[in-house]
Amino acid sequence: MFTTPAVAKKTKTAEDFMLDRLKIAALAAGLLIAPAVASATTMVTPGGSYDLLADDFFFDGQFEIGQAADSYTFSFVNTSSRNAALSILGGTVQQLSAAFAGGVSVSFGSIGPFDFAQDETNGFESQLFVAAGQTVDLIVSFGNVIDTGVRAGGVADIDFAVEAAVVPVPAAGLLLLSAVGGLAALRRRKKAA
Repeated sequence: MFTTPAVAKKTKTAEDFMLDRLKIAALAAGLLIAPAVASATTMVTPGGSYDLLADDFFFDGQFEIGQAADSYTFSFVNTSSRNAALSILGGTVQQLSAAFAGGVSVSFGSIGPFDFAQDETNGFESQLFVAAGQTVDLIVSFGNVIDTGVRAGGVADIDFAVEAAVVPVPAAGLLLLSAVGGLAALRRRKKAA
C-alpha cells in the first residue's frame, strides 16, 4: 500500500500577505493600462469619417471590368484628448481575373504609398502613431478596371483593415513597473530571511 508523506502546513506571515497585495496591485495596474478590445468590425465606405478608437474597420472593394479610375478617401480621427493611438493597417490588392490599368496606390497618413503595378497581386502592412485629436486620411487610388482574359466577367479586389489601440499613459506604465519591482524586492527579502 502506498502512502503519501505528511506535508507541513506553512502559516502566512505579514510579508506573505504584503506579497499577495502587491501581486493584486500589479495585476490591477496591468488591467487598467490594457487597451480596450473592440466588439465588432465596422465596414467603411469612401468619403466616410470614423472614430479610430471606436472599432476595427474593414473595406472590401470589388471592382468590375469597365469601372472607371477613381480615388477613395477614408478619414480616421483619434478622438482621445490625451492619448496617442497605434494604428495598424493591413490589406491586399488582387488582380487575377481583372486588373487596374496603371495599378493601385494606397497611403495612410504619413506612411506609403504602397504601389501595385497593373496585374500585381500582393499585400501590405504598416503601423502609424496618431496623436490625440489628429485626423489621418487613408487614400486608395486606382486605374480603369480592365479584363485580363483569365475569366469572363472577372473582378479586381482591394481590401484593407485598420485597427487601433491607445498607447498606455507613461504614468500607468511607471505604476506597473514599480509594482513589479516591489514584488521582486519582497521576494529577495523573503529568500534572504
